Amino acid sequence: MHGYEQSKNSVFWWCLLGVIAVNLALHSGFGALNLSLDPLRWVFLFGAAIIGGGAFLFSQKRLVAIEGAFWSVGFFVVLSGITITLGNLPLLSALKWLALALQVATLGYVSAHLLTIAQWENLFVYAFACTSVVVILAFGVYLAGVNPFWPQPLWHQGRLAALTNPNSVAGVAALNGIMGLWMSTHFPKGRGRNVVYVLLGISLFVLYLTGSRTSGISFLVGVLVWAWVTNNMRWFYLLSTAAFFALLASEGFFYEVTEPFRLRNPVESRENVWQASYRSWLERPWLGYGYGITGQEYAIQSLASAVGSVRDAAGYLGLLESVGLVGASALFTMYGVMLSYVWKLGRLWRRGTRSKELWVALVGGTVFTTLIVHAGGEAWIIAPGGFPHILLWVSVGAILAGRSQFFTTNRQNTARATGG
Repeated sequence: MHGYEQSKNSVFWWCLLGVIAVNLALHSGFGALNLSLDPLRWVFLFGAAIIGGGAFLFSQKRLVAIEGAFWSVGFFVVLSGITITLGNLPLLSALKWLALALQVATLGYVSAHLLTIAQWENLFVYAFACTSVVVILAFGVYLAGVNPFWPQPLWHQGRLAALTNPNSVAGVAALNGIMGLWMSTHFPKGRGRNVVYVLLGISLFVLYLTGSRTSGISFLVGVLVWAWVTNNMRWFYLLSTAAFFALLASEGFFYEVTEPFRLRNPVESRENVWQASYRSWLERPWLGYGYGITGQEYAIQSLASAVGSVRDAAGYLGLLESVGLVGASALFTMYGVMLSYVWKLGRLWRRGTRSKELWVALVGGTVFTTLIVHAGGEAWIIAPGGFPHILLWVSVGAILAGRSQFFTTNRQNTARATGG
């Protein structure tokens, strides 16, 4: 059995290596429309070949759906691929769609089959640790008043630009805070939990300093899911009230930070983008311009660049513009399936059921919910390779793996108890 488990894990890590190779190519100025002499083309193809080989090995072991759930994910991938044939830039769209398919297959499907629950637990702990490093560095930059990581001034348009642009820092801080809430239930009382609380406080402060409305709203939605599942709604009310009064009381030094929240029209900075995206979508309402492509004119410099190949800040309007009603309906169908799982598993936790499998599924479900709200204000949902995009499909894999293994374990325990 040990040899079989080791073999399964080697297949997953083999596939993951391929995903990393593909994403390195995508984010290194891949000349998508001039492939003949670009060496990164071969990195992309090599990564795809690695994943293909891993998928072949995987298919020799166990090629089944998980509780029939993965059909909704495959439905989105297939319908998104159909949009390529009618797009403006079919080559670029096909390459981006291939990157999507490779990520979904490895991070959502293969991982759900081949990673054990203990490995899923460790994955979320490591993810929390990695995002904690980012928020600690951002907090340190704020305290030092010097930013060696980002060429812009520390206070750029009244927002904390540390390590990268403010929106990216805000997204990481929001996800770190959500995972931190679940880590407080994972670690026993004492020093470990106290460290989690300190990191949670730093995340909230960094999120506040960025002034990101999208990340702030998505964080509160994630808190709402966590609070409902764990019967801690008082924490949601406390954080919501604290955020409200923090905005009202912010004056002087913090006045610029909260300016985006106090605009007479809080969406003023995005209205023009939304209007342009909406008008563009109406020209091709059903299948759009092809996966990862929008109606705007732009220069392609990096295959996975969200700014270079999708309409920045358009959110789900950009999704409609890219894959039309056909592709968007498939994505929302997948959302519905995953959220129904989170709802049903959350009710079990609320009733007192505790297990590692349930914890993994609900952490993944809370991250998933946070990200799909966050995607409403940013363009990463159709930009494969970005950090939120990857974590979205990892969270899908966690929901499927946790749910499947939870019910499998319950059936086995019931069979043993009844002597079956």
